[in-house]
Amino acid sequence: MTSQTIHDIATKGFDDAQSYDAHRPSYPPAAVASLLGHLGLEGQSGRHILDLAAGTGKFTELLSARPEGYKIIAVEPLDSMRNTLIAKKLSKVDVRP
Repeated sequence: MTSQTIHDIATKGFDDAQSYDAHRPSYPPAAVASLLGHLGLEGQSGRHILDLAAGTGKFTELLSARPEGYKIIAVEPLDSMRNTLIAKKLSKVDVRP
């Protein structure tokens, strides 16, 4: 039996953020539109969105690219993931730890 905790294992799985970002598929745009519709945000210009555990920004990228011009606060506690997201320089996205 190993002494690693779930947290240790999860952290190690996300250490290589650039590889994760390059190989993990994005979300289907139709799924994003459906979610925004259910939340009453689709077509609502300039609304504020909080993206918790934003990772490398797979979902954040899709929100940032939408025509509504959402103002997004993307929170990501893991340095490697957050740095990969910051490097994307997404429009109207404030990345925080």
